[in-house]
Amino acid sequence: MNNTAAFRTLIMAGSLAIASASHAQDNDPHTVGWNVVAGGGLAVMPTYEGSDKSRTIPTPFVRAVYDDMLSIGVDGVNAYWRLDGFRVGAGLTFNGGRKDHESNGIIQSGDDRLRGMGDISAAPGFKIFVADDIYGVNVSSAVTKFSGTDNKGVVANIGAGVPFKLSQDLTVTAHVDATWANRDYMQTFFGVTATQSANSGFSQFTPKSGLKDAEFGVRAEYRLDPHWFISANVGVKRLEGDAAKSPLIASKSQAVFMSVLGYRF
Repeated sequence: MNNTAAFRTLIMAGSLAIASASHAQDNDPHTVGWNVVAGGGLAVMPTYEGSDKSRTIPTPFVRAVYDDMLSIGVDGVNAYWRLDGFRVGAGLTFNGGRKDHESNGIIQSGDDRLRGMGDISAAPGFKIFVADDIYGVNVSSAVTKFSGTDNKGVVANIGAGVPFKLSQDLTVTAHVDATWANRDYMQTFFGVTATQSANSGFSQFTPKSGLKDAEFGVRAEYRLDPHWFISANVGVKRLEGDAAKSPLIASKSQAVFMSVLGYRF
């Protein structure tokens, strides 16, 4: 299992679409040449991290793997080295930021209740990751550094997934994840400066680094034929530490859902 970003938009160091793409990639056998999967579906996710409202958005999905050492997809570009179930590598990813007003975009989240907080710009991120299969459990960890103008935080993720092959065509995977964030990331997404407080009405708040969230989810994939498949992922995330104490938070617990119809070329 790869890191799930902290979910989340379509491209989350964190996102339900990314979680689905990552779990599918980790279960692929060794590939020679290009192996491409494409599809689309729908996702239901919070309007922003900590919101008690959800929105439904389309989720285009594409992933291309070359020689089981390079992957390109909605979660970015990754290069890795693999030996049996062990994998280590690095990649470029993306954080969509956040709007301080309602947004219907696929990449960025937003909510009118955040007016006065200002927008958080999108940011590229560099990540390193390692994953292994240990007694049938897919264990992974990753560290990502974002490098935007006002989005420069660091997040670290650790997770574990257990796949259950219920039939020749149906596989169900239960997974748990936890995400730590440094002070810059926590301040960007959960803090409230004096200026933001005056503009938005939220109380001033300065969070510290620490555990940001924990998540449990279940993913199911059903193979319709050698090419077509249906995938669904449902998860529940709970904010922890100073992230949960932020005045921006309307709900500490949030549910996310995604379904995808895909085709393997």
